[in-house]
Amino acid sequence: MNELIEKYISHFSKLFEVDCNIFDIRLKSFSDMEKLFCASCPNKCDYINTHLYGCYESVRWDNKYIYYCPMGFIFIAVPILNELDIMDYGIISGPILMGNIEDFDETYNLPNMHTSKVNHLAEIMSAVFAPRLKANNNDFTEGFLNDIYKSLEVTSEDYPIGLEKELQNSIIEHDSKMSRELLNKLLGHIFFHSNSDLNIIKSRTLELIVLLSRSAIEGGANVNQIFALNNNYIKEVEQFQTLENLSVWMASVINRFVSYVFEFNDVKHTDMIYKITAYIKENYMKKISLDDIANHVYLSRSYLSKIFKEEMDISITNYINKIRIDKSKILLLDISLSLVDVANLTGFDDQSYFTKLFRKAVGVSPGKYREKHGKI
Repeated sequence: MNELIEKYISHFSKLFEVDCNIFDIRLKSFSDMEKLFCASCPNKCDYINTHLYGCYESVRWDNKYIYYCPMGFIFIAVPILNELDIMDYGIISGPILMGNIEDFDETYNLPNMHTSKVNHLAEIMSAVFAPRLKANNNDFTEGFLNDIYKSLEVTSEDYPIGLEKELQNSIIEHDSKMSRELLNKLLGHIFFHSNSDLNIIKSRTLELIVLLSRSAIEGGANVNQIFALNNNYIKEVEQFQTLENLSVWMASVINRFVSYVFEFNDVKHTDMIYKITAYIKENYMKKISLDDIANHVYLSRSYLSKIFKEEMDISITNYINKIRIDKSKILLLDISLSLVDVANLTGFDDQSYFTKLFRKAVGVSPGKYREKHGKI
């Protein structure tokens, strides 16, 4: 690993008092596991896939990505790209507490930062670490070509349509192992039966990516996310001028795509739910529409409502009202505030509606709750 990157990481960690680590994308491992917080985290989550997801997302989102782990802690990922714009490593900063300390069961003496400061850190990390790190990809290229050559069982010069159908079914059925095997066979046919014609290989590669995308969506993958990946790949494939560079890129694409389809569903939902709840907790005192939240997390309204209900067992509207009622309980103990003030400060324009929801949730009216000093 580049010594300059390691030097910057050390300075960054000491300056901002935040852990910063190197993540090897191919090995799916951190450079210093002994000092890694996640390795000893009591939650025992799949932190490797969590951070792999963060690294892949950072490539999509302007070389930086802020995400949540299952514990509700914040991490920041930026990619280290080689000369082919393929990510060899990621730089992971965190964990960080973002928000009210009382929202966390255990803080583990982690740094607590406001949202704006976390965003500033992400910008600085991107500026410092994202410049390309030149790397030799020969071993990676040879290994990839050897894998697909060994799996090549098709001797016919005709394109194996039957394998495509098998691949579609394996993706829809979420059979990761079989999908990888079939992908290698199809790639083997493309690479070894195209007479080294780069344009033909590019064309077949794009066709295969479209096939992967449609199958993934049919298998339940997030439509917006798959389309975003697909769009990036179509733009990227045209830049390659040699078979070697294209093969390295294709190997990276396959690993990334398969990970998104088969490995990241739980991680994506966890990250998304925390982003949604954090947005609501920061904006409960304002008018919050479903469109506002959907735009914030880059999801459609329908998909947003679906995953939130599935994961939280409560609708978004009811969750917003729950947060507002919880906040109003604290404000009601301040006798200098009128009931109208409390309603307005917690996002309710109508005091009667606030009273109705409060009584339904708590069992007494806001006035009675105040009289009893919250002891009901």
